[in-house]
Amino acid sequence: MTTYNLSPEYKKSIVEKQIFYKDGKTICYSIGWRWGHVIFDEPIDLGDYNPETDQINVYELGDVVDHEFSDGCWAEWEFPDDMDEEEQERLQEIYEEEYEEGLEGEGWVSYDSEVWFSGPLLIEKED
Repeated sequence: MTTYNLSPEYKKSIVEKQIFYKDGKTICYSIGWRWGHVIFDEPIDLGDYNPETDQINVYELGDVVDHEFSDGCWAEWEFPDDMDEEEQERLQEIYEEEYEEGLEGEGWVSYDSEVWFSGPLLIEKED
């Protein structure tokens, strides 16, 4: 079976986002990875992708059949402007202790996941 391995050429060029939704509000947890790749079982079309200026959500390229990311180097949260700091800190602590399950216990739904690559990208065909 032929697969296509897509990876950034430079380190620190991967951002993974987990998006949660509750009562009309959205929060996002992002992790920056130093290295990683995604695997597709169909050819990848990077079309108009410009490595100098663009980022690309790899899930929009097709069905990702596998992935591996390593050496997380930063993490950050995005909260609605109207959410007070105390609530933000509480949710962060819940996530640190129980991850997604903790937020789901608070009524948050894992709404979406995105993986963004930036810079020059490498495609390796593996037979």
